[in-house]
Amino acid sequence: MRNLRTIISTVVLAMLFGVNASAQEYFLHTVTQGQGLYSISRMYGVTEDDIIKLNPGSEKVIRTGQELRIPNSKQPASGKFHTIQKGETLYRLSVENRISVKELCDANPGLSAQNFKIGQVITIPAPSDEDPLTSTIENAGDEAPQEIKAYAQTLQSDTAQYKTTHVVKKRETIFRISRNYNISQAEFLEANPEYRYTKLQQGATVKIPFSRDELDLRKKRLSEAKKRMESISDSTLFRMNDVTADAAHEGVLTAALILPFALDDSATTDQKKMVEFYQGMLLALNKLKNEGVSVNLKVFDSKGDDTSIEPLLESGQFDDVNIIFGPKNTSHIAEAAKWSTAHQIPLVLPMNSNADDVFNNPYVFQLNTPQSYFHQEIYNHFLEQFPNPNVIILDADEYRKNDFIDGLKTILADRDIPFSTVMVDTAYQELMDTLVSDKQNIMIINSPSSGPLNTMLPVLQLITRTKAPEIETHLFGYPEYQIYAQDHLDELYEVDTWFYSWFYTNNLLKESVEFNTLFRRSFSRQMMISYPSFASYGYDTGYYFLKGMSMYGKDFEDHLNELNTDPVQTGFKFERVNNWGGFINRKVFFVHFSNDHKVEKIDFDK
Repeated sequence: MRNLRTIISTVVLAMLFGVNASAQEYFLHTVTQGQGLYSISRMYGVTEDDIIKLNPGSEKVIRTGQELRIPNSKQPASGKFHTIQKGETLYRLSVENRISVKELCDANPGLSAQNFKIGQVITIPAPSDEDPLTSTIENAGDEAPQEIKAYAQTLQSDTAQYKTTHVVKKRETIFRISRNYNISQAEFLEANPEYRYTKLQQGATVKIPFSRDELDLRKKRLSEAKKRMESISDSTLFRMNDVTADAAHEGVLTAALILPFALDDSATTDQKKMVEFYQGMLLALNKLKNEGVSVNLKVFDSKGDDTSIEPLLESGQFDDVNIIFGPKNTSHIAEAAKWSTAHQIPLVLPMNSNADDVFNNPYVFQLNTPQSYFHQEIYNHFLEQFPNPNVIILDADEYRKNDFIDGLKTILADRDIPFSTVMVDTAYQELMDTLVSDKQNIMIINSPSSGPLNTMLPVLQLITRTKAPEIETHLFGYPEYQIYAQDHLDELYEVDTWFYSWFYTNNLLKESVEFNTLFRRSFSRQMMISYPSFASYGYDTGYYFLKGMSMYGKDFEDHLNELNTDPVQTGFKFERVNNWGGFINRKVFFVHFSNDHKVEKIDFDK
């Protein structure tokens, strides 16, 4: 292995790639679905204003697929951001930046042979002292193909500076030594210039160079080896790097739950929610136990914002933990995220939707999705469910600022889909005049609040009762509609209501009935009424992640969307926010209160 470590990659670099272009003041980021200026700025550690200065007009709208200039002023703590260019390969990036393929892949866990393509932004770690090719092959071990090892050996042997050395014997001359090694005296003196003017001394060590013929042969072999090494496919290198095999977790899983129970204070509604989340997790653990999965759950009270959980994390109580659920408070999340990175432990954040750590920590799983990502998923499903829409936006003046509606208008305009805007207090006949017979007329209030809905429901009921049979109408709304259904269920049925939500359950659904019965039997009381139900949320979350870890061990993140755990309320559909960051949950359900008095919960991913 020592010989392999002596590969001289400088020669390889010079002949293969030449000199890199000087650093630019920016690199390019291609906008993906759901990304907004906020998330992109947090991803790269710059401000929104920094991005706007380089991209005039981006403050108004950015679109999926658009290229944005990102200033190079802020780089990762160790390394740099880089946009993959035409002709770049995993091998080129490794050698040019003096890092092994494993180091590059470890810094970008979201990178794969499938998405290694032009325009992808990756982080490149700082160069190491190790030769990159040597490290790549050593890390791969038996996974490295024999031909690649052979090429590497050729590069090692054919970049040696001299063929050998020779110890001068008594009465030996330059002429005799040169003749014995089949080289010319000029070649000998070129390798040993100190003997141009001094005599050889017995016992001195001299360098024996390669002959011209040997150099030509070496150059040919070296060129061939370099050509073959550069032709190694990205998929082969990714496979060499991925040396861990899928394996179920053996023994007892240990999970930690950190939430602000604040048990020393009088119970508030928020504290009761935290307790019910914990009780839901206990029910998930009991189900796992019945399936043969043993879990040790450690529960910690993070208390209020004015406390620190760092002493708790460093107390030794987390040394055997396989996964952490929580915490909730922003300052505590930052401390837990730092610890999870250092120990490479998954950190599941069920409560906070604005945790910036997900953009730069590959171990973070954020369940409460940032709104911009959430909205894009809704728009996609909206157009899937209503392929021929005529959208009528009902404008409640005091709720004019609505990011969901603004984004929807952009999507509709980009696709030449008709939409119009009328005021919430528009007269019945004027609203009737906006309807068309050959499209799906979708009415959307620009506010999730109950006031505008209360105003509109009687008008929409009248339209439903008096419109021509061939005119199709629907009301589309927000997660809050499941709260209002308690008071307006019949009206919502009549106007054929749809709404989106990342969680949904009701007492008409079989899984909900069974879970309510289980909770009541286990804790001798009813669950508190909340949206979402925190007991169901804890149950779904705990079962999903712990079941995955029991099946796949540390590789469970590679199988996140293969798990079918039949959740009571909460869906899971995880995607990395970037190649070096963590995961967000992009699951969205549509709920349909149909005019034939049925309730449907629509999962578009099944």
